[in-house]
Amino acid sequence: MTEGGIHAGRVAFVTGAGRGIGAATARLLAHEGAAVALAARTEEEIVSVAHEISSRGCTALPVSLDVADEDSVSACFERVRAELGNVTILINNAGTPGVPLPVAATRPEEWRRAFDVNVTGAFLCAREALPGMASANWGRIVNVSSAAARHPVAGMAAYGASKAALDQLTRVLALEGEPYGIAVTGVYPGVVDTRMQEDSRGFGQELIGKQLHRMFRGYRDFGMLRPPEEPAELISYLCTPAAQRLSGFIIRLEQLEAIKGES
Repeated sequence: MTEGGIHAGRVAFVTGAGRGIGAATARLLAHEGAAVALAARTEEEIVSVAHEISSRGCTALPVSLDVADEDSVSACFERVRAELGNVTILINNAGTPGVPLPVAATRPEEWRRAFDVNVTGAFLCAREALPGMASANWGRIVNVSSAAARHPVAGMAAYGASKAALDQLTRVLALEGEPYGIAVTGVYPGVVDTRMQEDSRGFGQELIGKQLHRMFRGYRDFGMLRPPEEPAELISYLCTPAAQRLSGFIIRLEQLEAIKGES
């Protein structure tokens, strides 16, 4: 654990921590002093990232988790509390884009899966973390959302609608957490170089249409992809005491320097 780091003494729980934004955030929070639980479905990925963190003298615990499964979430938090202590930082990063199809071609099970992962997963994890945060009279919850919540894209109804629901959950959690010193914020990370983007580029235009296919390819071809370390820096800042004033807001990555300057 980093001596005197800004998150020293905190226990952080990061979902989707095996790669991309989740892995970058877990590394940064650990470097800045937190004991970090890395949660995801793919065990070998979280074990690898946890080993990397531990090899640098920081504290990391890999825990298998399916955010859409209530029993899995409950068991995972119970283990983290037993091995690391009370969770006071929660990063709801796990998400799925689903298959980007027009509404008329979207199967109900695909629609439900997007909401189960992107919204219900965040709800279940927050529900587990909130009592401990309230008892500590301090907590930070950061929900990784998407600008698709506000800007409609044809073919991405399930993803956009689920992220819009996540934004509203963020605002309600902020109101409920305020009396207990719990700040809840959302993040629009921008277009990030992650496995999700890679998977989206892999959908053929015969499946998702020419427009979406061109959009996903264009992000890479025109150098629009950001490294995951950039949104990780914003997420880390939103876990500090200074972020209390931002509770209930959805923050874009481009706003980081401005909000830090206002502190």
